[in-house]
This record gives sequence, C-alpha cells and structure tokens, in this order.
Amino acid sequence: MGVYALYWMLDDAVERMDQAPRIGRLESRILIRLDRPRRMGALAQLLLTGPPSVTAAADRLEEMGLVQRLPDPDDRRALLLHLTDRGRTVRSQLDEEARRLFRQVSGLSTDEIAQFAALCEKIHDTSTGNGAPLGCPDPKGDRE
Repeated sequence: MGVYALYWMLDDAVERMDQAPRIGRLESRILIRLDRPRRMGALAQLLLTGPPSVTAAADRLEEMGLVQRLPDPDDRRALLLHLTDRGRTVRSQLDEEARRLFRQVSGLSTDEIAQFAALCEKIHDTSTGNGAPLGCPDPKGDRE
C-alpha cells in the first residue's frame, strides 16, 4: 500500500508543479514515456488508458509545441509521436522534479533509493516476459 500512496503523492505533486504552459496529468505522463518515438496505441497501453484520451492529450501537446507526429519509417500508414526540442526540455524538467519529489516524499536515503530501484527492476524483469505485465496484451504488437 505504501508504494501506491507514494505513486499518488508523486503524481499529485507533478500536477501541481509550476509549469508554463500548464501541462495536465496525462500530458505529463506521455512526456515522461516519450524517451523514444512511440505510436499512440503503444502509449495508451503503457499508460493503461484509452487511445482516444492519448490522441486528445497528444493534440494538446502538439499545440504547445512539445511533440510532433512524424511518419513511422517502418510503416508509412502509421505515425510516431516525437518530442520536439522544447518537449525534451520540459521532459527533462519533469524528470528532475519527479526525482526531487521522490527523494522528498519517500524519506529514503540515496543508498536506499538505489536498493529500491534495483528491487523494482527485478520485479519488473520477473513479471514481464514480452514487455507487458503477465496477462496483459503484448505492447510490442503495436510498435513502441
């Protein structure tokens, strides 16, 4: 239960961050997940939300100049969502703020954070075979 509470505390704190332009919760989560270009269907699976919600959030991010849709070089019918230079800057700020907030709200030392990260990675590696939690659709079916 503690990890769940920590997640929501961090999520709420990121939403309250002083951002210009104002970026909503889903938009922030999309920016964080865009460590590389992704199809919106893959983003929807990663974020456990519906494709229409991701499309609407991507529209808002595109209007803010943070992302752009570019053709997928492997499938000319598909588009990939890419960060713009400005989007990479905002993503970096979100990432740094999330790290700072995690240190603050978790109460963990630097060594404990490293141990926690290693344990989370082990759990992730054990519980995922195809990149998705057991019982979930394969996200690689929709190219990441």
